[in-house]
Amino acid sequence: MSNPWYNLPVIIGVAVVGIIVGMALVVFWKILTNTIKLDGLIEEPTPLGIPYKASLARFQFLIFTFVVAGLFLLLSIESGTFVDIPESVLGLLGISGGSYVLAKGIAANKDKPPPPTDDPPADSRTAPRERSQPTRGA
Repeated sequence: MSNPWYNLPVIIGVAVVGIIVGMALVVFWKILTNTIKLDGLIEEPTPLGIPYKASLARFQFLIFTFVVAGLFLLLSIESGTFVDIPESVLGLLGISGGSYVLAKGIAANKDKPPPPTDDPPADSRTAPRERSQPTRGA
């Protein structure tokens, strides 16, 4: 008599793959119907009135991520097991992601006005005035 739980890992694996493929199809359909817009994927915002410009940090992060993920997938399929990703590749991905985050932070701080200071303006700096005591009516 066979074990009834023998096929459970296969059933769970097929269900997980089915869910992931279903989500991928929904995202792909939304991209095709323009519900998810990819117009500004590698563009960074600029001040009003100026058209968007391409961001090298976003492009680098996008390309590095797809190249590493594609190679990892290809090598894993060829070997039949998950392969180890070298630390140098992970370091390059980290540097690429860090450059994107740094560029995003610089762009966010570029549009902010400078913080107010507690000092009065330079032209109003004079000697302190003496306070006069209020006079009492007679």
